[in-house]
Amino acid sequence: MATDEESSGLVQYRCEMCNAPYPLGADDVISTCPYCGYTFTVGGSVMKEHLLLSNKLAEDEVKTVVADWIRFAASKSVGTRFTREIEIGTPSLQWIPIFRVNAQCDTYHFGADQKGSGNNKRWEKVEARDSQQTTEWVLARRHAATFGIQELIESLDDSGTQAFDIKQTGQAPVLNSEIGEDDAPIRARHLKSERDRADLNKKMTKLLDYRLDMTADACTYVHAPYWLVRYEHRGGTFRVAVSGATGRVVLGELPVTKRYRVKNWLLSFFMLIGSALLFQGTPYVTYAIFAGGSSDGDVALIPIAMVAIGAILFFMAYVFVGKALGYEIELTADAKEREEGFSFTDSIKGLEERIR
Repeated sequence: MATDEESSGLVQYRCEMCNAPYPLGADDVISTCPYCGYTFTVGGSVMKEHLLLSNKLAEDEVKTVVADWIRFAASKSVGTRFTREIEIGTPSLQWIPIFRVNAQCDTYHFGADQKGSGNNKRWEKVEARDSQQTTEWVLARRHAATFGIQELIESLDDSGTQAFDIKQTGQAPVLNSEIGEDDAPIRARHLKSERDRADLNKKMTKLLDYRLDMTADACTYVHAPYWLVRYEHRGGTFRVAVSGATGRVVLGELPVTKRYRVKNWLLSFFMLIGSALLFQGTPYVTYAIFAGGSSDGDVALIPIAMVAIGAILFFMAYVFVGKALGYEIELTADAKEREEGFSFTDSIKGLEERIR
């Protein structure tokens, strides 16, 4: 990497291959020349292997994909009436830096699953080992702030990879990496560990131990095509993210319509009624249990379960009010609303497992 010192004290970076000047970000670790495609680490070494996931979409095709998805997603959620009044803007393409980490993973987990109920309640040990080859895609940026980037990464596979060629990028920005090759396997291990733990917690009542031994066999630097499209509706602006590698929407926004508001107001109302009935009925149920002199310990859990379910319903009523008052909603490629850390279904399921 060559530099030119200017009288102002600024440093101008020049490509060692074509001598073209261009700026480097303060956090850049691996850089690609936007003129000739020469890729190197800021420390000076050349990236021996640099791949590109082929872009399957032209600009007009992106607009078609987005329009089709908006109609599909709207039919599943907010209603399609608003789609008659939208104006889709010019799609913007960027190339996102990613590390593809191929690794050998040896895992071990130990836990317990609760079976039966009442006097037949029992715990069964769950224990297993597994050994497999896996591929983890790691974002080579420190902060995934761009809309839909996480969903883009989750949609990737090995199909369509080829040697990086700057001519294939369509003169769109090629973002630099903010992490090095040594950091990618560490992040890959963290991603797999978090995903495995989440999956195991859904399959058993208690996860007591989880271990992961991950050995990276290969770590390859890859750029993936990411399209961002904005569309207008009654003065509002909404976004849709599209993967150029798969040709599909990965995440999108829809405006909150009257139909959606009414549905969520009604859901909120019925959940508040259910919550109030549960809270009001708890003292009577508790009195009936103790007055009846029941010796079954599980029966005594019924009031606790009523209070817990009532609290969940009250919280969900608050969530649905928030949705009704919102400006837009985020939906996945399959038109499912993006969950933000709380799932009503998972909460009820978890409660059932604890009181069985």
